Amino acid sequence: MNGTEIIFDSKLLSIYIPTYNRPEEIQRQVRLLLPQLKDDVILIVLDNCSDIPVRNLFTSDELQKFTIKRNKVNIGGDANIARCFEDCSTSWLWTLSDDDFVKDNSVEIVLNEILKHKESVFICFGNKKFKEFLGFTDLAYEFRKVETFTMSFAMSYCAYNISKLQNSLQIYYDHLSSMCGTIILVLKYIQNNPYTTSIFTDKNPISIPNTEVGWNYGTYINRTKLFIDAFRYKNHKFNNTLFLGCHKTNYALIILDRQGSKMTNRQKWSAYSQTISNQGLINAILYSPKLLISTFINLIIGPGNYKKLRNLFRKFR
Repeated sequence: MNGTEIIFDSKLLSIYIPTYNRPEEIQRQVRLLLPQLKDDVILIVLDNCSDIPVRNLFTSDELQKFTIKRNKVNIGGDANIARCFEDCSTSWLWTLSDDDFVKDNSVEIVLNEILKHKESVFICFGNKKFKEFLGFTDLAYEFRKVETFTMSFAMSYCAYNISKLQNSLQIYYDHLSSMCGTIILVLKYIQNNPYTTSIFTDKNPISIPNTEVGWNYGTYINRTKLFIDAFRYKNHKFNNTLFLGCHKTNYALIILDRQGSKMTNRQKWSAYSQTISNQGLINAILYSPKLLISTFINLIIGPGNYKKLRNLFRKFR
């Protein structure tokens, strides 16, 4: 923090969509949102120097209703997401992917949750049930769960109280290469402000989520060590709380074997070894033995045979 007071716009919410070279997706997403915009909501698209400028994809009438900011050069996906946090001038920010398509009342869903929980620092949408956490300890325990860990930095499902977080943005930039710097920012803020609340709600603004990925799981798994290092203290051990969801997620990603993850079998073995190294073999045996073994079996017999084996076990249960 530099001590400078930040003045925020009188509007409540900014929706930011970082995008690069997805003309059909950004057209569809923006056109789904435009009829939903209200007086206290701003829509901004961050064009990461796409080959076809995003501005060229919309009519002059449409361009009057939202803002496009185009980078001079492609600064990378992670940095373009970070720009949303720095550029935001309203109290709340909703980051939205260009290919997680919204419902016809998504803005209303997000606004309603913000208005109900205005003093919270973070709202995560699309969970199985509503949960509210005061401070860090119970939240860290909740992060044992894969669904909590993964949803906490899924871009389209998170809204941030920028009026609280923006002065701490150095934390995000320090951990940008972790690929989950947004949740590190939130968790660090809550550590330093123990009376802060965070919300995990079952309300869901996304109608059609993108089920494929365009990033390499192996790259992400390697970088999760940076998430662990961000919270590794002499007197704080999170092996069975905050870190556990991270490790379980990594095992699950190796098993998922999505085509878009672009992982070869050799890379999967490397990611498996890295996950065990990050967790520590004893901790892996103590806290996630089923995933440790099932991931090993998956790698030995292949994902196709592994699915058949799982279905066979389910049949005879």
